[in-house]
Amino acid sequence: MYPILVVVLVLAGIHLLLGLISVCIGVIASIQAEVWLAHSVAPIWSGGFFIINGVVAVACAKKKTIYLIMCFLANSAVSLVTAAVSIQLLRLGLVTHTTDGHTFQKEKTDELIIIGLCIAGIEAFFDIISAVAGVRVFHLAKNNKFQKREGMFHVQILGERDILVVSKPPSKGSRGSPEDV
Repeated sequence: MYPILVVVLVLAGIHLLLGLISVCIGVIASIQAEVWLAHSVAPIWSGGFFIINGVVAVACAKKKTIYLIMCFLANSAVSLVTAAVSIQLLRLGLVTHTTDGHTFQKEKTDELIIIGLCIAGIEAFFDIISAVAGVRVFHLAKNNKFQKREGMFHVQILGERDILVVSKPPSKGSRGSPEDV
């Protein structure tokens, strides 16, 4: 297994864990909220995106198809935007807006909002790392590093004019040539 695939699996676990924590924080915050506001439920839907990103990362590391790798890259980008929006919405929960346009910091800060901000910031950091790892996996897949070489021979393209046909000897249990039959 390639080391970059191990990195993608570790990142998948981190995305799943942060997503579950974010959803739990959002559920608790929405239950405790006296008035339903966007900042109290932002961790729920952002956590959902984090979980989706983790699931797609696992599928990407297992299947290694171009389609799943591109889905992983796209989900990393969407998850990064979701984390940024979640940070902005959670930030609104730390202040009070008046009708005349003034903004004041709340006297009592909600610990769940602070934890949600930290989780969203950490997730944004890991989304950037996931995008870099996804580009590396895409580069390996584009260069056919994940193809299985199971036949009697395979063609390896070395350059614009260099083509190499690699054959392997028959295994002990197989019949060698058609004359042996």
